[in-house]
Amino acid sequence: MKFKKDNGKKNIKIQTKTAIDKGVIEEYFYMVPAEVTVRELSEAIHSVEEEAKEIWTELDLMEIVLSADSLIFENMMDTFDAPGDRAFLADKGVKAVYAVNYNTKDKESVRRVLQELHSAFGGFMASDTEDLEPIFEVAEF
Repeated sequence: MKFKKDNGKKNIKIQTKTAIDKGVIEEYFYMVPAEVTVRELSEAIHSVEEEAKEIWTELDLMEIVLSADSLIFENMMDTFDAPGDRAFLADKGVKAVYAVNYNTKDKESVRRVLQELHSAFGGFMASDTEDLEPIFEVAEF
């Protein structure tokens, strides 16, 4: 906070605005070579407190509350129904697809979670683009 003199009579507080980095929401697909549910994904994650995880089994959706925002896993396998999508999944040996959304300010926490999932189930990250490129190994993510 800065102080400004008001004709020498008194000091008046003036608040200055500071740019706050709120991060950016990133979206990817976690492609898994095993048929897994969010409950199974949750059980493989040990780098966050259990209280930070919330699961909706009916929707096959999981939310993990991190410091800046939430990390969301949502089953998207049914949306990959076009012939080209099915051929891609078969070629890569993918049995489950989860949309993954997170805030870039939480990238280190997200990286730890993804490493735990990769250790338990394998898989890779694909971009949320028309051709799913670029594709990342979890270690590169």
